[in-house]
Amino acid sequence: MADKHTSESRTGRFEKKRQWTKRLPWLAGAAGVFAVLLISLMLFNGNDQTGQAQNPEEEQQEDTAKDETQEEQEKEAEKEPEEEADPDKTSVSLEGFEELEPIKKEEGLQIEESDDPNVESVVTKDWPVVPTEMDTNGSHSISYNKGTQDYKELQEAVRSAVNLSKDNIIYWWIGNDGGPQRAVATVSDKSETGYLRVHVQWVDNEGYKPVKLEVLKEKVVER
Repeated sequence: MADKHTSESRTGRFEKKRQWTKRLPWLAGAAGVFAVLLISLMLFNGNDQTGQAQNPEEEQQEDTAKDETQEEQEKEAEKEPEEEADPDKTSVSLEGFEELEPIKKEEGLQIEESDDPNVESVVTKDWPVVPTEMDTNGSHSISYNKGTQDYKELQEAVRSAVNLSKDNIIYWWIGNDGGPQRAVATVSDKSETGYLRVHVQWVDNEGYKPVKLEVLKEKVVER
């Protein structure tokens, strides 16, 4: 009876030992997987914290670079001289119209505004008389017939006011300016840089004299 009990006890212990032995590989595998997961989790958290720790430093470097760039731009701006307006400087206000430069530099030049909405500015000065070659005998009436000596002298007076040569002028219109001894002409250079209106007056026994120059905003072919 005792031998039988002893034999069964040994068999039970052997079976339990065998079952435990079978479980060891599975437990070892599970432990390995858990270890890998734990290590991966630790590495991930470490990288995330490192990245978060670097962001403020990178932002600070970017802010520093921006501040330095702004300071450099401000220093460069301080080096540039500021242009001061010259109250004595006058301009006929026709950009690129080089022929008007001598007019703008002459003494006695006056530039005024006009009530005419198409006139940018009015220029007046003491232009010289263009001497006539005609014998008028003290009696003269302006002729607007092209090719006549009177018409040629009238054109010459207009050119003298705007400083344009025969080869670089377009006469858009020439006509009466409200009296038998007064004429007006609308002209431009051949590039049509701008349009000018010249008022001319006849001076007895002397010739034609420009008396006013108007800088037009738009071309006017008659008045």
